[in-house]
Amino acid sequence: MSFYKVADLPARTANLWPLEGGQILLESKGTSFTLVQNDRLGTTEEIGGGLPPTSSDPGGTVRTILGRWPDAVWLTWRAVDRWSRPYDMYYDRAFRLRGDRWEQIDEAPHNEYINHVYQGLWDQGRGCLVGLLADDERAQNAGVAYQKVLDCKGQTSPRLSFKATEQEEYGVAAARGWSSGDMLVLEVHAEMKEGEPVPARLALSRPGSPNRTEVVLPLPPEILRKKRKFELYYSHLLGNTPTDVYVVGNHVLGEVPRYGPPPGDISWLPLLLRFDGTSVAEMPAPPVEIILDADRGEDGTLVIVGTPPGDSKARQVQEVWALPRGGAWVRIPMPVDAAVKAAYIPASVAARSLSDIWVVAFHGQHGKDLRVALFHSHRLAEAAPGANTTQR
Repeated sequence: MSFYKVADLPARTANLWPLEGGQILLESKGTSFTLVQNDRLGTTEEIGGGLPPTSSDPGGTVRTILGRWPDAVWLTWRAVDRWSRPYDMYYDRAFRLRGDRWEQIDEAPHNEYINHVYQGLWDQGRGCLVGLLADDERAQNAGVAYQKVLDCKGQTSPRLSFKATEQEEYGVAAARGWSSGDMLVLEVHAEMKEGEPVPARLALSRPGSPNRTEVVLPLPPEILRKKRKFELYYSHLLGNTPTDVYVVGNHVLGEVPRYGPPPGDISWLPLLLRFDGTSVAEMPAPPVEIILDADRGEDGTLVIVGTPPGDSKARQVQEVWALPRGGAWVRIPMPVDAAVKAAYIPASVAARSLSDIWVVAFHGQHGKDLRVALFHSHRLAEAAPGANTTQR
């Protein structure tokens, strides 16, 4: 199995966003959207109306896209407030696609004292968006996290089951909810000291009583042996039901800055677990040092983008690995670019199944030589009409 190029993308950046029912959306520049239909690219639509102009918010970026195209699609925008404090602060705004324009449906609280962002968002069913918010200025934000209905106009209010921890030392690393009302939060101890590591945990909130159950996660042997403190980075909770969830991310040993990329002299350990609604089981890890992106197919296949051991500082090599349910990890190589005699570098991944994986990959630096392309895990019979030209 290997990847084959589907289309060159003239945009400087592009991302793949898995939507409901196996839909995949290719987004570039924050305004160009192309639906991946089965194994074909649809027509690109330029939809920028309603979003903040980059001239007024040069630091703003698309943070998340979710839902079902085109009738229930939401987008979150990470905005920058440069005026309320001596230093920049970040907060989130949520938009819903209404025809050919984005309509703002929510803005997270932000002033000189708080800086709230969406820790997790999900469709509660019937095109109703619900999320978990918390103050991102505080690493210990799990105790102040709260659930909020963002977009359920004209519908019966959904059941909100979330119960925040009463322990002030924990922070939110990831969150996921379902239309059943169940909600899962990955929490990490934000005040642990070197020599005294504290395991992370999953907190499951269910409608009814009891509505909060905590499951302690196992610590990697290296952390136990060296007694190192850690943080969780690039964390994902992947699953269509609360009884079948993959916990994916990284343990990071060392000091991690609140903003900006982490330094290259810290240590990384992959986090890979499966949660069955009651307990967690450790999963085999592929030979990667850092997990950068992840998705899960409808057949249970877990797909990740990661850096091989020894390349965490330069990050000039990234690989795609797939784990079919009940199988072993398989590396899916990227094709070599003949012009530079090196393989494309995968950055964003979306998977429907082991045989249906899409990747956005690039070559070169973020300058005039940068080349971005879309790849699929099997050779397509023919490219979509205008596939190389519809991206603008």
